[in-house]
Amino acid sequence: MGCEDCLGRTPYGSLIATITLCLGVGLFCGTGYYAMELMHTGIFVRLYGVYISWLKTIQVVFLIFGITMGLFSMVILLFGFLSTGLTRENIYSSFKCAVGGRVWAVCLMVITYILNTAWLAITFLCAMPIIVYIMVRSICKHEIELRDYWYLDNYCLNLTRFGIYINTTQGYLVEGLCDEIDLSQFCEYVYDAGPMFCFAFSGSCFIVLGLMMYLVALSTNYERIKSSKELTEYRSVVDLADIK
Repeated sequence: MGCEDCLGRTPYGSLIATITLCLGVGLFCGTGYYAMELMHTGIFVRLYGVYISWLKTIQVVFLIFGITMGLFSMVILLFGFLSTGLTRENIYSSFKCAVGGRVWAVCLMVITYILNTAWLAITFLCAMPIIVYIMVRSICKHEIELRDYWYLDNYCLNLTRFGIYINTTQGYLVEGLCDEIDLSQFCEYVYDAGPMFCFAFSGSCFIVLGLMMYLVALSTNYERIKSSKELTEYRSVVDLADIK
């Protein structure tokens, strides 16, 4: 009976959504942070001598996103436990508790919907580095590693090819990468950062999926709290009738 009671109190929908979301957050934050580190420190700082402060800010934002989404998932999971099985009947048996539970469920659904919309936009943005990675990977393969044409013998890779122009008044390096070692290191950083961006995109997709599962679970919990109150009132009326 004890094991069956524990299984009856487990919110499987919220639990699966939490696992999915935490997996997505881990992938997105970990791989996204590492990919930005490879781009900033490896390519821009070491090879081109350019320090871009807003890239470091994005790395901090990745960590903040991870902590925020982790705390939010724990709140919804806790609400799922409170809205399942006998726990729901014990907590939301009175009118005020039932109303408070339904209001809290609506608030969580609104927050989840807003977060889901925001993460959909982030997912589309995460696809942009993957497109750039595919293009730069093609450049590394055909213009750096496989130089089959004579006009590629004195090849130099300049950031202006990608629409990045450096302010020369601040003493930054503006020359392109012409040395074989620098070009090789550039391609190595690209090959390492590209899959990380792909993993980050997959993580954002998992986060969107987890938030959608949360919406389903919260709407279900809302109806359960409503029906629990009505069932409790019905039982009270039946018990009162039996006493009479």
